[in-house]
Amino acid sequence: MAQAANVTLNSVVYTPNGTTNGVTSWANRSGGYGNSFAYLKEKFTTPAKGDVVRMEFDLTLPIVATTSTTCTCEGEVLRTSTVKVSIWVPANSTAAERTDLWVRIKDYMASAPVSNGVQNLDPTWA
Repeated sequence: MAQAANVTLNSVVYTPNGTTNGVTSWANRSGGYGNSFAYLKEKFTTPAKGDVVRMEFDLTLPIVATTSTTCTCEGEVLRTSTVKVSIWVPANSTAAERTDLWVRIKDYMASAPVSNGVQNLDPTWA
């Protein structure tokens, strides 16, 4: 098991935040307000015998008001974006199979359907 280290996403650094009930988390506290903290979470469930290893990865990104207006107070959460990824891998899979799966996941996240969906809110259609 690897020790938790900083994780950098789009030049934003998330520092280790500990492990509670089997969920390891990282936090970015640069927003200055408790409501603005962005979190990464990782949960692994390893099988008692055979079966599959279940992994869950979450990213939560709150957007907060940076100034007070007539409608919002400084530090108030305006909206939150969330990413949840679940991966199930057979415990008896080979290193080559897991490497192939990882490359496909990475490529899928960088693909046009995902990019267009996230950046433009534009679904794929046939």
